[in-house]
Amino acid sequence: MIKSSLFASEEREAKLDQLGDALKVLGTHVDFTALAADIDRAAPRPSRARGGRPPFPTD
Repeated sequence: MIKSSLFASEEREAKLDQLGDALKVLGTHVDFTALAADIDRAAPRPSRARGGRPPFPTD
């Protein structure tokens, strides 16, 4: 049975605040700047001469 609460959104927000930001914790173990540079070297961006959606940034 699913438990429903009138304050479910507030309870969820409080739980997320208590857990903290997972990317900050992960950032202490992973150098995202170096990872983005390695990705750019391994998979260069295609030419935008034909148009299209711009790629998502890696930095």
